[in-house]
Amino acid sequence: MRRVASKLGIAVMSLYNYVPAKDHLAQLMTDQLVGEYAYPVTPAPDPHAAIADLARQAREIAQRHPWLAGLMQRPMPPGPNGLRYLDYFLGLLAGSGLDTGAKLEVIAMISGFATLYGAMQAALPAERTGTASTAQQNAAQIQAFARAAASGRYPNLAVALAAAGPPRSQGDIFGSCIERLIDLAGPGCNSRGDGTTGRQARRA
Repeated sequence: MRRVASKLGIAVMSLYNYVPAKDHLAQLMTDQLVGEYAYPVTPAPDPHAAIADLARQAREIAQRHPWLAGLMQRPMPPGPNGLRYLDYFLGLLAGSGLDTGAKLEVIAMISGFATLYGAMQAALPAERTGTASTAQQNAAQIQAFARAAASGRYPNLAVALAAAGPPRSQGDIFGSCIERLIDLAGPGCNSRGDGTTGRQARRA
């Protein structure tokens, strides 16, 4: 609070006239960022694609503001922007057949994962400054897995590595995870218009 007051050029006690507590400031900051979501003017014809788009936006917002992930640990009532996001997401889940509690769980899983993923991606470049390159770190990780599998002590890991496909980009991994989470929402949301789920479409 002192740092915020200093940046604004006012006394700390004057700041408390506007935000009575640090948690209130965190709530306002979070709702401000939720206002960065863009929604279609007309109802989304494909709930699956619309949910995936929300997840991508959540990742991008967290990449721009990685400190957002830390605020997610503080339960806060939603503001106007948060309520709009919740209302829109619930509309996308209307045909899922889930009850209200399950819908809120799906929203929490997808939004939380996308936000944490984006914050992690934003943090990695800063952590890697002055250390080995990304390619070197990836190579070291692969070598560690290979040594562990060759030791014979981790048979399930050895089988998984033997069946592993080609390396994927961070964007592909994120998209695959979101598709799996959307599939959990039920047939009303994982249909892509041709009767297939997101994972079936990728395999095709």
